[in-house]
Amino acid sequence: MPKGQLKINGKDAYLTWGISMDDTSLSALMTPPSVKPYITNDDRMRHGKEYLSTPIYVESRDLTLQLNLTAKNEEQFFTRYASFCEELAKGILDIETSFQRGIVYHCLYQSCSQFSQFMREIGQFVLKVTETNPNNRK
Repeated sequence: MPKGQLKINGKDAYLTWGISMDDTSLSALMTPPSVKPYITNDDRMRHGKEYLSTPIYVESRDLTLQLNLTAKNEEQFFTRYASFCEELAKGILDIETSFQRGIVYHCLYQSCSQFSQFMREIGQFVLKVTETNPNNRK
């Protein structure tokens, strides 16, 4: 994913940290959220089940994002790695892609379930984040 395709907290992830995401991450972001349970009445004295017609509200979402960090050399790799870890430590990740203009996924960083380092110039993160309110994407 070249420059300009992923922003994290308003920063171009590729130019700032050498970070790009794979297609599974884009799919995870674009998956529609689940709705909260409907309010129902399952009265034994009536057939079927009654549903209260209220507005539909969505659940928060837990997402898994696979990100790749690349660098020209080992020194740049460790500098970018440290800087990206500092960004994660802020706890709030506002994620934007060039594929969905005007949509910002407001997420809370939960954990890095996996970090793999290959050849000291390429690393792969598997981040766990929570989108607290999928209806708030501005």
